[in-house]
Amino acid sequence: MKKTFVKAMAMALALVTVICLLASCGTKLSGTYEAKALGTGASFTFKGSSVTIKLSVIGFSGDGVEGKYEIKDDQITFTFESDDSSVEEYNGTFDFEKGEDYIKIGLVKYTKVD
Repeated sequence: MKKTFVKAMAMALALVTVICLLASCGTKLSGTYEAKALGTGASFTFKGSSVTIKLSVIGFSGDGVEGKYEIKDDQITFTFESDDSSVEEYNGTFDFEKGEDYIKIGLVKYTKVD
């Protein structure tokens, strides 16, 4: 009887450990999401914990700028270490929502394109 109890407790602890490890991984995104109006907008390409942002103005796109992101609760934090002043406003923490084919960062909805 004691061996059965010890085995059951060991299995329960192992299960709790696995669940905690999976929960601590956080949400990861993949693919490209974009928001555009009249040829002006931004796109985010996510891969692992990296993100590349590409801004476009009236149909002209600049080079992408790479950074890191982290999602915790309903917040996303971007860190872009670049001298490009156009991406400075994207550094920091924003409200975050994820749907089936979109993400929402702050007040802007980005649609998945690939």
